[in-house]
Amino acid sequence: MLFQLMAPSTAPTTQQRRVAVVLLCCALVGSADFINPCIASAQTTPNAQSTGVRDFVEYWSASRLLLNGGNPYAPDELLQLQRSVGWGSSAALIMWNPPWTLPFTLPFGLLSFNLGQFAWLFSQLLLILLCTQALANLYGAGSTNCRIEWCVALSFVPTVFVLIIGQISPLVLAGITGFLVLERRGKWLAAGAMLAVVAIKPHLLYLFWLALFLWICRYRRWQVLFGAAMAFLIVALLPVYFDRHIYGQYFDLYNLPGIVKPLDWPAPTLRNIFPLLFDRSDRWLESLPTLVGIAWLGYYWHRHKAQWQWPEALPPVLLVSVTTSFFAWTYDQVVLLPALIEVTAWLRRTRLPWYRSWAALGYVAINGLHLAMRFWFAEEFVYLWLAPALTLCYVVYRYERRSHDASLRLSSD
Repeated sequence: MLFQLMAPSTAPTTQQRRVAVVLLCCALVGSADFINPCIASAQTTPNAQSTGVRDFVEYWSASRLLLNGGNPYAPDELLQLQRSVGWGSSAALIMWNPPWTLPFTLPFGLLSFNLGQFAWLFSQLLLILLCTQALANLYGAGSTNCRIEWCVALSFVPTVFVLIIGQISPLVLAGITGFLVLERRGKWLAAGAMLAVVAIKPHLLYLFWLALFLWICRYRRWQVLFGAAMAFLIVALLPVYFDRHIYGQYFDLYNLPGIVKPLDWPAPTLRNIFPLLFDRSDRWLESLPTLVGIAWLGYYWHRHKAQWQWPEALPPVLLVSVTTSFFAWTYDQVVLLPALIEVTAWLRRTRLPWYRSWAALGYVAINGLHLAMRFWFAEEFVYLWLAPALTLCYVVYRYERRSHDASLRLSSD
């Protein structure tokens, strides 16, 4: 359904060219072993010594175990299965996503690992291209020519790395994009159903959930809530069909001794900078960026609630949410593509050369620096500056857009 919503009606020759672009990009990303140092730096397991086996193995092995009657959250069972396909680390790569993630990964568990990994890569790349096209149509006033937006999205370093290591974040992007498109069309039930996909990483866009709740209550969009509840119930109960103890197994995972939990990893989030600066690890200090994010949302909602439009309101909410999230990786920033495509579409509409926009120049510098640093710095923690820098670029874009609109009004008067 998402593909049908995002695919515009085009001539067959254009469709063939686009399919060729997808296949070419897939082949290029699939053969990206020439940047092994960068791949190693992007993987979530710091001591992984596998060749050709990346983070997709956690989704494949968990799905495989669930389908075969095993425990998808048992480290010993996961490690045994992962080693059989070439995982070289001494610790299993655990899927820390909640059980309602599994309905989206189960089809790939039916395939062999190599075929499943290729199918995963292809589907993730296709999702990113389709989401970019839908966002270009949304922010570009219905324009179907989105080649520039595709280039921008595929050259975004988090996009490249999320594809190379096989992470699941593009599904979150698909859920957000589907919600935007369907909400814009007034299809409230379907828009709510797309939120079940966003929920596979509920912590990442925590401000979006708060804004959504406020919006539903103010505008009485109960159909969105109903669609979200029904879709979530389906994906939450499907894993129980295969393993009725799966939720208990998931929570037991957090109590296992000797297992490094997600919050123990040096994720590139602002919560980890305060213990480093002050040599303290108080929870309230680590929660400070998140509290600031919630306070910002309260101010932003109070200022814009009377004219709330999701295409306009969502990009800053995404940026601040990822910047102040309690836990996020750099590849998760692929969910920021709505903001990136919004800026790109505005530059195209106004015919403003990118080199005359401070926001665009800043983005090019940030993206280039990020790419260069990947060849030298392996630790994810050194990239904690990335999300705040992208947020600052977006603030500059909003200022430039307001100045441009004001100059147009003055010239028309």
